[in-house]
Amino acid sequence: MTEHDAFACRVLRRETHESRSVSTVVAMLLLLVVAAAAVVAAVLVFLDQRVVGVDPRAVVDAAVAAPRGLDPTVVVGVGAVVAFVGLVLLAKGLLPGRRPRHTMPSDRLAVVVDDEVLASAAARAARGATRLGPDAVVGTVGRRTVDVVLRPAAGVDVPAVAAKDAVDREFDAMDVVPAVHARVRVQPTGRVDG
Repeated sequence: MTEHDAFACRVLRRETHESRSVSTVVAMLLLLVVAAAAVVAAVLVFLDQRVVGVDPRAVVDAAVAAPRGLDPTVVVGVGAVVAFVGLVLLAKGLLPGRRPRHTMPSDRLAVVVDDEVLASAAARAARGATRLGPDAVVGTVGRRTVDVVLRPAAGVDVPAVAAKDAVDREFDAMDVVPAVHARVRVQPTGRVDG
């Protein structure tokens, strides 16, 4: 792999995946604050010192005894908030974090295409094959699928197979990565144009 290929791969990865650096920095700062507070409290207890007239042992004892003296709804609420924050951080770490983008091969450039552009291209290709108006074709792009919905006027029959073939040709020519599979559906209820 040449230096240009490695650079292009790195750019494409950055553009198609969300950065986790902000959530990582926030989590590490919170962990650092908690660890620093624990170390300072341990040193003060070890040296038998008070900070601004407060005994660290009394603070720790009050924190341990606090759940017993509080209303259970407060304890459950605080626990739910802590659990929610933990689940968000866990999800941030485990989920893929992909942006709605695809890449296209190029010898000289790193090409990233937004999914809305691909959906517009699919709708345009289906419109060309069916001769429907701009508002009668809607395209959406997922990670591996492109879904085109045809909404013809009431009583008008449209060639869904021709639309699917046109969308397939369009995406074969683009050669997006990861490859997408086209689905074309005709909406069962027709539009009433006024």
